[in-house]
Amino acid sequence: MGERSRSVTIYNTLADRIITWTYSPGHRFTEEELCTEFGVSRSPVREALNSLVSARLIEKEAHKGYSVRQIDIREVNELYDVRLVLEMEVVSLLCNRGIDPALLKKLRTRWQAIVDRLPEVVGVSAFEDELFHEILAQEAGNEVLEQFLSEISKKIHFVRLSDITDPQRLERTSHDHLKLLDALEKQDYKAAQQIMRLNILWGKEKVDSAIKEALFYAHHMA
Repeated sequence: MGERSRSVTIYNTLADRIITWTYSPGHRFTEEELCTEFGVSRSPVREALNSLVSARLIEKEAHKGYSVRQIDIREVNELYDVRLVLEMEVVSLLCNRGIDPALLKKLRTRWQAIVDRLPEVVGVSAFEDELFHEILAQEAGNEVLEQFLSEISKKIHFVRLSDITDPQRLERTSHDHLKLLDALEKQDYKAAQQIMRLNILWGKEKVDSAIKEALFYAHHMA
């Protein structure tokens, strides 16, 4: 495995730990411990750390090294604002070009199955919601748009983990997704836009409480 591949592996591993709160805000890294853990030289470790800084997942301070960035409530809210704009464009593209009938059927079947299996499927709700939006972004056919949404999704993952946490909320989300699929099938942009807008803003309402829950969890797991 070349140094570039090692760097990507280290980046992906650390990013996943940060996003899932295995490393909480303020957690510090040293190049030495990472070199030991991954069995590599400093070069791929530094490349991975610099990439994490560029992705705004960690920060570097003079004479202090690297640490996981503290949560910025304003930034998280702004991420939701940008996500809303991008998701509106996904809806526009799908309404203009249409959505693959086979994919439409597959998504409908999946979300109806979730409704039918309530309440035991609540634990996978965050994953299912993220996957649904990822699939729609892929279907829209704009790779740059898809990439931007993917990066935002990673940064707000912790909000989603505390968003759809009860059967009633998951049931509403499921029905909203089914209604959105109906609107996309009819290429009804106005209806699809309204459903998507409410879905995103509904999630945004959970930002403050999600941050408190995540910090509480990180503190007690430390």
